[in-house]
Amino acid sequence: MGDVKSVFLGHDHLNDFCGNLNGIWFCYGGGFGYHAYGRPHWPRRARIIYSELKKGQRSWLEVDSISTWKLLDDEKLSKIDEQVIWRHSTDDSDHRVYL
Repeated sequence: MGDVKSVFLGHDHLNDFCGNLNGIWFCYGGGFGYHAYGRPHWPRRARIIYSELKKGQRSWLEVDSISTWKLLDDEKLSKIDEQVIWRHSTDDSDHRVYL
Protein backbone atom coordinates (compact mmCIF):
# COMPACT_ATOMS: atom_id res chain seq x y z
CA MET A 1 0.00 0.00 0.00
CA GLY A 2 3.01 2.28 0.36
CA ASP A 3 2.19 3.56 3.84
CA VAL A 4 4.96 1.69 5.71
CA LYS A 5 8.16 3.76 5.57
CA SER A 6 10.35 2.08 8.19
CA VAL A 7 10.61 -0.82 10.61
CA PHE A 8 12.82 -0.69 13.71
CA LEU A 9 14.08 -4.00 15.10
CA GLY A 10 15.32 -4.72 18.60
CA HIS A 11 18.88 -5.82 17.99
CA ASP A 12 21.09 -8.29 16.17
CA HIS A 13 24.02 -8.43 18.58
CA LEU A 14 26.65 -6.07 17.15
CA ASN A 15 24.74 -5.07 14.02
CA ASP A 16 23.25 -1.60 14.16
CA PHE A 17 22.73 -0.77 10.50
CA CYS A 18 19.81 0.52 8.43
CA GLY A 19 19.03 -0.90 5.02
CA ASN A 20 16.35 -0.21 2.45
CA LEU A 21 14.40 -3.09 0.93
CA ASN A 22 11.70 -2.30 -1.63
CA GLY A 23 11.28 1.25 -0.33
CA ILE A 24 11.01 0.30 3.36
CA TRP A 25 13.88 1.05 5.76
CA PHE A 26 14.79 -1.70 8.25
CA CYS A 27 16.97 -0.49 11.13
CA TYR A 28 18.53 -2.44 14.00
CA GLY A 29 18.60 -0.85 17.42
CA GLY A 30 22.26 -1.43 18.22
CA GLY A 31 23.90 -3.30 21.10
CA PHE A 32 23.56 -1.47 24.38
CA GLY A 33 23.71 -4.28 26.96
CA TYR A 34 26.88 -5.08 28.90
CA HIS A 35 26.20 -8.72 29.83
CA ALA A 36 26.11 -11.05 26.84
CA TYR A 37 28.21 -9.75 23.94
CA GLY A 38 30.33 -6.93 22.65
CA ARG A 39 33.86 -6.05 21.63
CA PRO A 40 36.65 -4.58 23.73
CA HIS A 41 36.74 -0.77 23.45
CA TRP A 42 33.49 -0.74 21.46
CA PRO A 43 31.05 1.79 22.92
CA ARG A 44 27.58 0.42 23.43
CA ARG A 45 24.91 2.28 21.48
CA ALA A 46 21.18 2.82 21.28
CA ARG A 47 19.22 3.89 18.23
CA ILE A 48 17.08 7.00 18.61
CA ILE A 49 13.99 7.33 16.42
CA TYR A 50 12.58 10.80 15.91
CA SER A 51 9.29 11.36 14.13
CA GLU A 52 7.99 14.84 13.37
CA LEU A 53 4.21 15.09 13.17
CA LYS A 54 2.01 17.71 11.58
CA LYS A 55 -0.39 19.26 14.03
CA GLY A 56 -3.96 20.19 13.24
CA GLN A 57 -6.20 22.46 15.29
CA ARG A 58 -7.29 19.72 17.67
CA SER A 59 -5.08 16.71 17.01
CA TRP A 60 -1.95 15.37 15.38
CA LEU A 61 -2.37 14.72 11.67
CA GLU A 62 0.28 12.83 9.74
CA VAL A 63 3.96 12.05 9.86
CA ASP A 64 6.09 14.81 8.35
CA SER A 65 9.48 13.11 8.64
CA ILE A 66 11.30 10.19 10.26
CA SER A 67 14.94 10.50 11.36
CA THR A 68 17.26 8.18 13.24
CA TRP A 69 20.72 8.22 14.81
CA LYS A 70 22.69 6.35 17.44
CA LEU A 71 23.88 7.56 20.82
CA LEU A 72 27.06 6.00 22.12
CA ASP A 73 27.59 5.17 25.77
CA ASP A 74 30.87 7.07 25.89
CA GLU A 75 32.05 10.06 27.92
CA LYS A 76 30.28 12.53 25.61
CA LEU A 77 27.19 10.47 24.72
CA SER A 78 28.28 10.96 21.12
CA LYS A 79 25.68 11.14 18.35
CA ILE A 80 26.62 9.17 15.21
CA ASP A 81 25.13 8.03 11.90
CA GLU A 82 22.28 10.55 11.72
CA GLN A 83 20.02 10.06 8.71
CA VAL A 84 16.60 11.09 7.47
CA ILE A 85 14.68 7.90 6.68
CA TRP A 86 11.63 9.55 5.14
CA ARG A 87 10.31 13.05 4.52
CA HIS A 88 6.89 14.11 3.33
CA SER A 89 7.03 16.30 0.25
CA THR A 90 4.85 19.40 0.30
CA ASP A 91 4.78 19.71 -3.49
CA ASP A 92 4.10 16.05 -4.28
CA SER A 93 0.82 14.37 -3.35
CA ASP A 94 2.08 10.78 -3.68
CA HIS A 95 4.31 10.90 -0.54
CA ARG A 96 7.51 9.74 -2.21
CA VAL A 97 10.45 8.52 -0.17
CA TYR A 98 13.41 10.91 -0.29
CA LEU A 99 16.84 9.50 0.46
